[in-house]
Parts: sequence; structure tokens; C-alpha cells
Amino acid sequence: MAGIVEVSSNIPDKTSSPQWPGIVSRFQLVILAAHRSKQLLQGAQPRIVVDRLKQRNTTVALEELKRGLILFKPIAVEEVETVA
Repeated sequence: MAGIVEVSSNIPDKTSSPQWPGIVSRFQLVILAAHRSKQLLQGAQPRIVVDRLKQRNTTVALEELKRGLILFKPIAVEEVETVA
């Protein structure tokens, strides 16, 4: 599951909101933010300037996604079926 975040570059999508580049649904946003938050918890460096005493990993992850700093590639249904 660690490959879902930061696999490739953002894929342009006409249905995505300009506020959340590449994000097509709130469910995708939650999954990506959770994976990034877990990475930050395990010691990954944040891609924005943060005050660790004031901001939690989830807030940092959401802000990184909002700014388009987290690169991801959606997994096709066929790929998921072969993995499972």
C-alpha cells in the first residue's frame, strides 16, 4: 500500500477541482491524506514549512495535497485485482 502515494506524477484530470489538483473525490483525498500522514509519522520530511508543535501530521498531509506537492498515480482496477 505504500506505493499509492508518490508513485509517479499527477495525472491531469478535467474533473478535478483546482483547489485539490488531481483529486477526483473526497474518498480519494482521505486515502491519500492517510497514507501521507502515516509517512510523516514514520519520519518522512514534510514538503512545507511546519511548526511540529502546532500542526499535526494530518493537517500537514492535507496541505501538501492541496498545494499539489504529493505526486501520485491512481491504480487501475486491473492492477488491484492482480495484487489481491
